[in-house]
Amino acid sequence: MSAMIRPLSLIGAFVVGWFFPQGAALKWIIPWTVGFMLFMTFLGLNFHKIRIRASHVAIVVLNLLAGVLGYKLVAALSGDHELALAAFFTGMAPTATAAPAIASFLKREVEYIAAGLMLTTFVVMLTLPLLLPWALEGASTNEGFLSDVLDVARSVALTMVVPIALARVWRAAAPSAAAWPKRFKNVTFAAWVFMVTVIACRASAFIRDPANGVGPQILLSVGAISLLACVFNFTAGYLVGEKKYRPESSQTLGQKNTAVMIAFATLYAGPLAALGPTLYVLWHNLWNAAQLAWQARADRAAEERAA
Repeated sequence: MSAMIRPLSLIGAFVVGWFFPQGAALKWIIPWTVGFMLFMTFLGLNFHKIRIRASHVAIVVLNLLAGVLGYKLVAALSGDHELALAAFFTGMAPTATAAPAIASFLKREVEYIAAGLMLTTFVVMLTLPLLLPWALEGASTNEGFLSDVLDVARSVALTMVVPIALARVWRAAAPSAAAWPKRFKNVTFAAWVFMVTVIACRASAFIRDPANGVGPQILLSVGAISLLACVFNFTAGYLVGEKKYRPESSQTLGQKNTAVMIAFATLYAGPLAALGPTLYVLWHNLWNAAQLAWQARADRAAEERAA
């Protein structure tokens, strides 16, 4: 039963979040939680192993195609521009800032995912100002559009750069801190579960708010779009990865920084478009829960063989 604590904790986070939408008021703590997780992860990182591989380039291409082709496909099949925008914002999200920490729980190479995180974030933030007006079908974005892009990019950069820089300085001053990620892995996991709970609270509050007009049919439609996007991302990521890094490649493309796209969707496309990346949070974390359960089973089998 102890092996199932982690995956069950993630599922429990969504249950709590659904019944307590009031927890959305704690959204201000999410960047701090992500920063803490990144700091702990990068303390144990071998920066000499961080390098851009061919599969990273493939991941970036797929990341952009997921947004563009997702938009075109949903628009062609449904004829609904708002649903197509939900697919666009869901697909365009770069790698989640928490992905390297999750990789450590899954015993994957953190350096690979860290490289993918930095590359996808940079490319998406660079191309979004070009692709968003196209997705809005020629609608002119307001004069503050570029400023909004820069503000979000600056916020994402600070969330990433500050913990990385602090970890580098801390490790140089205290080399023994390199052991902290393993020593305090349960603390880092608890921070992740807490963050997922708050995100689930925000999703619940969003869905329940009458102003957003999220009825059962819309919820099912956008839920199906985001679920298909999630399956595509994890599967395609696995297929394009080098044989040694297929699980890492899958995680890099599949686990998304949805907060970035929720912000832009809310600003320029409305609540329905923002619902796509909002629901993606549920799917990619349920996928992570399944991965944790599989990892726990593999660890238990290895222990039994060694006994």
